[in-house]
Amino acid sequence: RTEVVYSKPYCHEKSPSKTNEVISPEILKMRAALFCIFTYLDTKTLLRTAEVCRNWRFVARHPAVWTRVLLENARISSKFLTTLSQWCTQTHSLILQNLKPRQRGKKESKEDYLKTTRGCLEEGLEALLKATGSNLLILKISHCPNLLTDRSLWLASCYCRALQAVTYRSATDPVGQEVIWALGAGCRDIISLQVAPLHPCQQPARFSNRCLQTIGRCWPHLRALGVGGAGCGIQGLASLARNCMRLQVLELDHVSEINQEVAAEVCREGLKGLEMLVLSSTPVTPKALLHFNSVCRNLKSIVVQIGIEDYFEDPNSPEARKLFDEMVNKLQALKKRPGFSKILHVKADSLC
Repeated sequence: RTEVVYSKPYCHEKSPSKTNEVISPEILKMRAALFCIFTYLDTKTLLRTAEVCRNWRFVARHPAVWTRVLLENARISSKFLTTLSQWCTQTHSLILQNLKPRQRGKKESKEDYLKTTRGCLEEGLEALLKATGSNLLILKISHCPNLLTDRSLWLASCYCRALQAVTYRSATDPVGQEVIWALGAGCRDIISLQVAPLHPCQQPARFSNRCLQTIGRCWPHLRALGVGGAGCGIQGLASLARNCMRLQVLELDHVSEINQEVAAEVCREGLKGLEMLVLSSTPVTPKALLHFNSVCRNLKSIVVQIGIEDYFEDPNSPEARKLFDEMVNKLQALKKRPGFSKILHVKADSLC
C-alpha cells in the first residue's frame, strides 16, 4: 500500500455558526447536501475536502461526519491526533493500524531513536479518546510498533467506558495482566476482544495464563475472543473457557500444540456455545478437532491456518516437508467424516 503522510490540519478559521453572519438558504441547502456525501468519506479524503473552500471546510470539520476514523499506513504526529480530536466528539469507531514512526535522523543512534519514539503518539491518542468519550464503541490498534504501547488500553479504560469491541495487537508491547485488569474495571461492556500478540513477539512471556484468567473474570459475557502467544497454556485456556460461557468465536494465534488432552480440558466446563474456532499458526491434532466437534454442538466453522515452521525448527529439510505433508493430509482427511465436510477449512503453507 502507498504510504500516506498526514499533515497538521488547518483549524484557525472560526465556524460561521459562532458569528453574526447571515447564511443564505442556498448555502444551507448546499451544506445539507455535503453532509449527506461527506458522511461516506474516509479520513484522508475528509482532510483534503476541508482545503477546497470555506463551506466545504465547515462541513468537513463538523463532528457529525467524523463518526468513523481510520488512520493506516501513515506517518502521523501526536499533535495531529490532538488537532483531530476537535472534530471527534461523536466518533464511535477508531482504527489505528500500521502507523509509522518519524524517520530516524542521520546522526541518531538506534537506541536513541527507539527511546524518543516509544509511546510518542499516546499524548495525542489520549486527547482523541477523551474527546470521543462514551460515544466510542470500537477501538482497534494494530501494527503500531513502539509508537503505541498497551498504555493505550489503560487510557481507553479511563475515558471510553462504553467500548464494545477492542483490538490491540503489538509485537513490541503485548498487553499485560495489569492493563487487562484496568480495562476490565473501566469497560465492562466489551463483548469482542482481540489481544493476541503479533509474531514474532519481543516479550513472549508478557501475555500469559494470568492474562487469560483475568479476561475470564472481567468479561464473562464475551462473545468473540482472540488470544495467543507462547505464554498461553492449558491452565489459562481452561479457566477462560470456564468463565466465558457465552463465547461464540475463539481464535488461538501461535499457541503451543492443541492435542486431545488440551481439547478435553478446555471443553470440560466451557465452550458449549462455540460457533467458530480459528487456529492460526497453532499446531493441532486430528483427535483434538474431533473432540471439539463432538463437544461443541453449535460449531459451524473450524479454520486451521498452519505453516511448516509452526512444527519444525528446520522447515527447509526434506524430512520436515515430508512429515508436514503427512500432518496436513491427516487433517484434510477429517473432511470425509460426517459433519466435518462443511465446517472444516484447512489452510496450509509449507513456505510460511
